[in-house]
Amino acid sequence: MNALPSFDSTPGLPKWQQPEKIAGRVVLLGLVGTAVYFWGSILPFLVDMVFDTVKLGIGLGTLFVLFLLATNKRIHAGLWYAGQRVLRSMAGIFVNTDPIGIMEDYISNTEKEARKMDAEVTNIEGAHELVKRKLAANAAQIKEYLALADSATRQGEKDAAESYAMRAAQVQDYNQRLQPMATTTANVSLVMRQILKAALRQIDGSKFKVNLLKDEYALVKRTSSGMRAAMNILRGDPDKKYFFDLATDRVAEDMAQQLGQIKQAMRYSQEFVKEMDIQNGVMSEKGQRLLDQYQKGEFNAVLNEKPQAPQSLTATKKASDDAYSSLLD
Repeated sequence: MNALPSFDSTPGLPKWQQPEKIAGRVVLLGLVGTAVYFWGSILPFLVDMVFDTVKLGIGLGTLFVLFLLATNKRIHAGLWYAGQRVLRSMAGIFVNTDPIGIMEDYISNTEKEARKMDAEVTNIEGAHELVKRKLAANAAQIKEYLALADSATRQGEKDAAESYAMRAAQVQDYNQRLQPMATTTANVSLVMRQILKAALRQIDGSKFKVNLLKDEYALVKRTSSGMRAAMNILRGDPDKKYFFDLATDRVAEDMAQQLGQIKQAMRYSQEFVKEMDIQNGVMSEKGQRLLDQYQKGEFNAVLNEKPQAPQSLTATKKASDDAYSSLLD
């Protein structure tokens, strides 16, 4: 067989020496050189384009988040509860929010005030003792001044006797002024001691009450935790129940859709099977008729053909030669 003609313009040259290859390389080198020459102008454009694309993505993401925050009710509820939790935690830093802790703080403050009151009562009692000692000292001083005045009178020193008598009178007046203060301090210290005893009894009762409430509260919390677990089993967590209902509805919809597709496929398959049964029945009847006619010797009549006479070997060879010659023409 003859080889196909080559369409290469220069069949004897290698590919890199062909003109279209050289032109392509020149154009490619020119483009590369242009890009290198203008790279200082292209690079800032590419950098700006990349950063603008990143900023656009961040902006779109922010708008999407804001859209969710503005439209999703579950996000609103979550943010509300989260805000309450944060504010409660911040308040717990400065204020004790535990009810048992609040009662314990109150008892602690009351005990602190009782200690201050005891210190004040001790100071008042000390002042009362000081006044009593001052009264006793003044009484002794009065006796001494009176003795001196009496001695001066017997010795005829009238001026000295008057001076000692006047001093005794001044000290007596001083004692008369101190006496109400002594009575007041005694009464105040007595009353404050009674108040302190009552306060201490109240503190002890409050401690007993708080300890009892603390134990009861701990037991109730444990019992409530167990009952909450039981109620979660019986009633279910509201959030998880919501998603469970959504999943159930989705499964039911999916099953209904698939059942519809199955029924439609079964309907189509029934129609197809019926049509095939009809065609198979027709072809079976036709084949049975052909078989009956063949068995009766009427097969050629069915085909509308006449039986051909047997040909000789020479005629058969001539027909084959004529067929090959017609193929070569």
